[in-house]
Order: sequence, then structure tokens, then C-alpha cells
Amino acid sequence: MEAINDVIVTIDKDSVVRSVNPAVEDVFGYRQDELIGTSLTKLMPDELKDQHRAGMMQYLETGERTLDWDYLELPGLRADGTEIPLAVSFSEIRYRGERYFTGVLRDISERKEYQRQLEASNERLEQFAYAASHDLQEPLRMVSSYLRLIERRYADELDEDGREFIEFAVDGADRMRDMVEGLLEYSRVETRGDPFEPVDLDDVLAEVCDDLTIKIEETHADVTVESLPTVYGDARQLRQVFQNLLSNAITYSGDDPPDIHVGAERAGDEWVLSVSDEGIGIDPEDADRVFEIFQSLHTTEEGSGTGIGLALCKRIIERHDGEIWIDSEPGEGTTFSFTLPAARESNK
Repeated sequence: MEAINDVIVTIDKDSVVRSVNPAVEDVFGYRQDELIGTSLTKLMPDELKDQHRAGMMQYLETGERTLDWDYLELPGLRADGTEIPLAVSFSEIRYRGERYFTGVLRDISERKEYQRQLEASNERLEQFAYAASHDLQEPLRMVSSYLRLIERRYADELDEDGREFIEFAVDGADRMRDMVEGLLEYSRVETRGDPFEPVDLDDVLAEVCDDLTIKIEETHADVTVESLPTVYGDARQLRQVFQNLLSNAITYSGDDPPDIHVGAERAGDEWVLSVSDEGIGIDPEDADRVFEIFQSLHTTEEGSGTGIGLALCKRIIERHDGEIWIDSEPGEGTTFSFTLPAARESNK
């Protein structure tokens, strides 16, 4: 008990503290003897005291809880009058016919500060990416426009090499613009995501296949899909994940028509989704690098991309508390697998 950092406190039905461990001095600044025999509301800001009393009264009379006892975050009041964020859980015990309640109070100040710093960092990243996007897009558009103007006005004076050089320059500017847009999207995964809700992945994949209809038809791709589950997540972002993975599978299919399979397997509270192809594959030693931003492991002849798509997929899956990985061998195809939380209520 001496080494426990969490405050463990037991109160009676009148909220009088009957026992508390020594951690209370570190967390709240009170000695044990200063709290035992006093009301638990001594550790609460004024705005919570009446709420606590009313909630206890209702529970004792009806058995109905006004709050989730398993986990809730509430402010606590220290002896010096400062407030601290707490993670709180409570349970009821009965002893010799009397009703008691034991709570665990954890100071989460460090976690909240880390969360605040992370949010500030994400906000700065988005501000930088937006500024970079805004400041770079216009010059890139100007470069492309003037190159096209040169191509039109001086077409008769340009030889084949000259026209080819202009085309290379235009393609480079377009590629840079795509990279800037991808960077902006990458920076906004956390800050611009939609709230999580049940998402039917059958519907998501159907929309993705509709979006890729031209690419699928031009390459004669064969896309087979198992019955997919309903998961808990951001539908718009999950659509982006499937679109990137299917587009990659088509792009890096080699000389043969793409043969792609999308499957799902339940694993406890999660679903493991997979997108497999029989394309050119990659060396297993490079497996981790594919998820790094601006990384491209294929030559221009094999296919081109911005180097952001898979990094974006990884960031989206991480936002969903999932993992993404790759199994691949050169010349034998690739399987991208990732986990997503199962929907809380699902018939699928």
C-alpha cells in the first residue's frame, strides 16, 4: 500500500471517509488523519459537491447511477486550493450489513499535459502544412501555366527534345502539387477527422470501386471481395485507406491484369482487414519503409506516386487505435493487413 501512487479511499453511505491510503498526501496534500472522518466532498470543487450528493442519494434510493462508475474523468481539489484532473472509478462493497464504496483516484495531470502538447503540436503541423500548401500551390500553378503557354506559342520553333523537356517540367510541377496536397491531408488526419460511428465496410468498398471504375476497366483488374464487417471508425478516412490500397494494388500489378482480393477476419474485439494482390511485390527488408512519408520503393517504370498514400493510411489506422503491416515478396505479390475496432452493435 505504501508504494501505490493511486489514492484508494473508502466511504460510507453518507460519503464519510472511513479509510484512505498514504498516496493521498502526494496527490491531494492532506495527511490520512486529516481526511478520515470527513466528507469525500472535501476533495471536490464546489460545482461537483451537490452533484455528488444528489447522485449518491439517487443511487441509494433507486439503484440507478447518474455516472459511469467504471471510469470517469473529474477535477479534484487539493489542500492548497488548486484543481487537478483525476481518473476515477468506484465500486460498492457490503460489510456486516453496511454499504461502503471504494474508489480509486488517479492524478492524470501528466497525461493531460502530454495530450495538450500533442494537440498543440498537431495544430502547429496543420498550420505549417496549410501555409506550405497555400504558398506553394500558386507558384506551381504559375510554372505549369507558363510552360503550357511556351508550348503553344513556340510550338513551331521547338524540336522533339524541346517538347519532351517541357512535358517533363509540367509533369514535375503537377507531381509537386499532388505532394503538397497530400502533405496537407496527412497533417489533418487528427484535427479534421469525423467522429467515430458504426461504418459498413461493404458500402465503403463499393464506393471506392465506383471511384476507381475507369482505372479498373482500363487495366482489366479483377477485384474480389468477401463480405466485410461493420467497424467503428471514420467512414471518410476508411474510404481513403481502401482507395489508396486498391489503387496501389492496381498500379503495381506488373504486366498482367491486376488480381486483387479484399478479405476480413475477426480477432477478438477487432477485425483484421486485408488487401492482397499478385503484383510485383517488394523486398521484405523494405517492408517498414513503405509507410514512411515521401518513400517510394518502385522505379518510374513500375509506377509512380507521391510517396504519401501509405503514410496516410498508417496515420489513419493509428487514429483508429489499429495497426497496419505488409507481407510481400518480390514477384509474388503483396498483402496489406490492418486492424480496426469492431462496431459495438453489429449484425455482421
